[in-house]
Amino acid sequence: MSNDVFFLAEFSEGKPARSAQELATGAAQLAAQSGGAAVGLAYGEGSGESAGLGAWGANRMVILGEGNGPAVGFAAAAASAVGEGGLAVLAPATPNGRDLAAALVGKLGLPALGPVRAVRVEGGGLHAEASTLQGTFVTVSEPTDGAPAPTVVLVLANTFTPEEGGGTAEVTSAPEAAADPFGAATIVESHAEGKAAVNLEEATVIVAGGRGVGSADGFGILQELADELGGAVGSSRAAADAGWVPYQLQIGQTGKVVKPALYLGCGISGAIQHRVGMQTSENVVAINKDPDAPIGEFADLFVVGDLFAVVPKLTQEIRRRKGA
Repeated sequence: MSNDVFFLAEFSEGKPARSAQELATGAAQLAAQSGGAAVGLAYGEGSGESAGLGAWGANRMVILGEGNGPAVGFAAAAASAVGEGGLAVLAPATPNGRDLAAALVGKLGLPALGPVRAVRVEGGGLHAEASTLQGTFVTVSEPTDGAPAPTVVLVLANTFTPEEGGGTAEVTSAPEAAADPFGAATIVESHAEGKAAVNLEEATVIVAGGRGVGSADGFGILQELADELGGAVGSSRAAADAGWVPYQLQIGQTGKVVKPALYLGCGISGAIQHRVGMQTSENVVAINKDPDAPIGEFADLFVVGDLFAVVPKLTQEIRRRKGA
């Protein structure tokens, strides 16, 4: 068995997804610890140009296929490329990443971990950290002795920070694979989500609103601030349940798990159900009229005030500085 670290790399419209860049860097870091190579499994439109991911750390890239069908359609090619070698297969915790990872686990009978917020190689073995029980505990998991290899690890967005360098990756095509039922899958219908919803899990800046926003119109000032910061708008469950924003923007136990560089919570109390979805944010800024709101206990900066007074002034100041 080799110590190579594989990663799933999705391409769309000729470009790699941000998750592909993140996992290329992550795989390179783990491969350096294990003594193996970082090997990308590229699929989707433009995956033939995957040599460019060498700049993000990939040593080799294996093209699974360039079609625009469902991700599970590449399961046979992925299984053929992985075979029985390698230490891990890193998969992004995105809809396509989850589908392809699950198909790979089923086809090869591989163990799986995740979704995780940290991965490392220690003592020659794989160790993965995940939050459990609504974020109350952090668990560290590893494959059991004698488990099939590699281990499939579902990785949350922003777990690894993309680091661009020089060089290109060697590119090959996946070995010929026999047809299987996954290959017959087709996309019957698709619906495009709003820009903010699509980018929420990958956003480096999130401006989120809760019950304190008060209405759908109230989210307008949050969107303006998010636009100035180059970020996305998110929400608590209370705001989504009220119909002020679509459920695709919900963050928390029953919503999405995010890990931005900056999380700005406006009118959000910070109950544990919401906290579990954003607690790994690098920096948390909270704006709330209630000085006793739970979010103040873990925010890096807690502004006690009316969000409708604070947010517009913050947006105005950012615009002024950008124009200076």
